[in-house]
Amino acid sequence: MPNTVSLAQRMTCVGTIICAAVFIFAPRACPQTAGTAEEAGPYGSLEIRDVTVIDGSGAPAFGPVNIFVKGNRIERIAAVDAIARSRSEEGTAKGKEEKAPDRVIDGKGMYVMPGLIDVHIHINATKDVPAEYIYKLLLAHGVTTIRTFNVGRDDPKGMVAEKKKIAANQITAPRMYVYPFWGRGDDPRYSNPEGARQIVDEWHAEGVDGIKIIGKPGLWPDVFQAIADQAIKNGMGSAVHIGQDGVYPMNAVQVASEGASTIEHHYGYPESSYTSQNIQQLPPDYNYSSEPDRFLETGRSWLQADVAKLHGEVIHSLLETMRRTGFIMVPTFSIYEANRDVTRAANLPWHSTFTLPVVMDSFLPNPAHHASYFYEWTSDKEADWARAYRRWMEFVNDYKNQGGVVAVGSDTGFLFSLWGFGTIRELEMLEEAGFSPLETLHAATENGAKVVKNPQLGLIRPGYLADLVVLTENPLADVKVFYGNGVTRVGTDRKEVHEQCVKYTIRDGVIFDSQALLRDVREMVAKAKQAKPSAPKP
Repeated sequence: MPNTVSLAQRMTCVGTIICAAVFIFAPRACPQTAGTAEEAGPYGSLEIRDVTVIDGSGAPAFGPVNIFVKGNRIERIAAVDAIARSRSEEGTAKGKEEKAPDRVIDGKGMYVMPGLIDVHIHINATKDVPAEYIYKLLLAHGVTTIRTFNVGRDDPKGMVAEKKKIAANQITAPRMYVYPFWGRGDDPRYSNPEGARQIVDEWHAEGVDGIKIIGKPGLWPDVFQAIADQAIKNGMGSAVHIGQDGVYPMNAVQVASEGASTIEHHYGYPESSYTSQNIQQLPPDYNYSSEPDRFLETGRSWLQADVAKLHGEVIHSLLETMRRTGFIMVPTFSIYEANRDVTRAANLPWHSTFTLPVVMDSFLPNPAHHASYFYEWTSDKEADWARAYRRWMEFVNDYKNQGGVVAVGSDTGFLFSLWGFGTIRELEMLEEAGFSPLETLHAATENGAKVVKNPQLGLIRPGYLADLVVLTENPLADVKVFYGNGVTRVGTDRKEVHEQCVKYTIRDGVIFDSQALLRDVREMVAKAKQAKPSAPKP
């Protein structure tokens, strides 16, 4: 008999990985107990029955269907409506009975879509913020693939080693692609074209997937050209955060045209549209090294943009580049949201349960922490950022409407944005910008697969990798159903109904119990709070 997983069942298994939340594909070796997550392992078969599918391609939902997984691949998708069921029964009567799967998930009334792909992640792991905490938050929210720019303070070799451990199922974590920061360290080759090509080649030989560039020396025009050119030759990507120190002359149009595979955040787009100036107008006492100055004025750059040129010449140039090079836009709307309402960001409902005290403390104003700059964050600053958001969102939505490819990145771990939760907030903000629900989920799945250059991710399609999310509610009706703290509905009778909607996250054929992962995180936070009282909120 197949091992059927109901919503009430949990299993504890010990196999190639030891973790609190894993199913191993050897059900006869797994005693049935309650309360932990599981791992399914890449050696067996799985059937997910009677589900509605959102396949990630932008097509409408369809179902009910059964999804068959063999090992770590989607084998086939079979309709199970009345007509299809009668055909199946006819086939069985003619001797075509199929072997029972090793495991069955009864998904009647549920929804399945590809695993979410977050292409802008920092694994800011320390002794007080274990990588396990970050990985479990991401997986619990349905994130099965990440493109990360750091793993703690690891060098490129260390990042590749972490990626390999995840691929070998030695770590409970999303599938990982690594893009180390350019210029971290004292290697003089970072600052000259010849040396840059050597470093890119060395990183490629080590197994690095791409390069993250943020400002100079990577944005010196000759160095950038060398990095981008050599990365393209090696089949690698280049993710570019156009820092203010290099935005002139390297604005978004220039950076994209010279080979960036993605541009992160919002920098460089308004500067591409200036018509009455070449360089942003800044206060005379502005200091780039001052984070309160820098983060305020980067938003205000949108208020100096020529809106007509943004929506005309700038978008047309980016689209032309996209068709030539495959360029993709990664807005990361959610990470800057505190700039338009810091009180809201600091008091999000999940902080009390899921945010480690040391993480919350890192968000509070502190000149020793990156992006902890809310010392004198006033209403007029928030108003300017809110106006900037309107222009930015309209620009991204228009770019998408004209054929531009946009992917999902959250940049969580800063500015009161927590891993997993920030990814889902990014989906909400894409909808706020004007994306339809199908467009939003497409950005988080198939478009993300394009960013990481894996054509077997991001879709529910036979032969593709088995990265899936199983939900009890329809994400096309409300992307909030992904949130780890669940959703609460109130009827006309004023009664509240609370539901945790992400049931299973499947990565590479491995089944994770999402709610057990969240329990693990809550326990980590509770223990940390017992050891250290919560820091005051601003």
